[in-house]
Amino acid sequence: MGRVILVDGYNVIGSAGRFRNNREILAHERLRLVRLLGEYRSRLESDVQMTVVFDGFAPEREPVQSSGTFSVVFSEEEGSADTVLIRLAMRYREQAVVITSDREVIERVQREGSRVVGAREFMTRVGERTIPRVSHHPSPGKDGDDDPDDSRKDGKKKGNPRRLSKKERARRRTLQNL
Repeated sequence: MGRVILVDGYNVIGSAGRFRNNREILAHERLRLVRLLGEYRSRLESDVQMTVVFDGFAPEREPVQSSGTFSVVFSEEEGSADTVLIRLAMRYREQAVVITSDREVIERVQREGSRVVGAREFMTRVGERTIPRVSHHPSPGKDGDDDPDDSRKDGKKKGNPRRLSKKERARRRTLQNL
């Protein structure tokens, strides 16, 4: 089995600024997210498994989707989606990439060896992969250097000033592999 992408569904909806207090809007946003992620999943390698987890019980009129590589899960009796995400991260450990912006979940799943990508960052990536883009060549800056990572906080960084931190390089690798 390849990578396992675990998505905190309502966290992603909330990160996009969607309203969660209206049931009809929430149901619409949930269906929209599932469709978007299903399309995104179809563009990934065949060994990638994606699970979207929502809090609560599945609405009767919305069938719970499940196939070999894409599934929608509701937390039901288990409590919250956070509990389900942590349990799944414990099962898959290093294979799992958890999509959430919930700090408690981030800390717990990282202790289990899973990688984490923020909800907004992931949805930006999903948009890049699902919307066909016209390729363009970026124009270099005025001095010919088009490296966006050239900025430093106060210039006191040790080592190669153009090299990103180890943590940032790992985060970018994870995001690139999604």
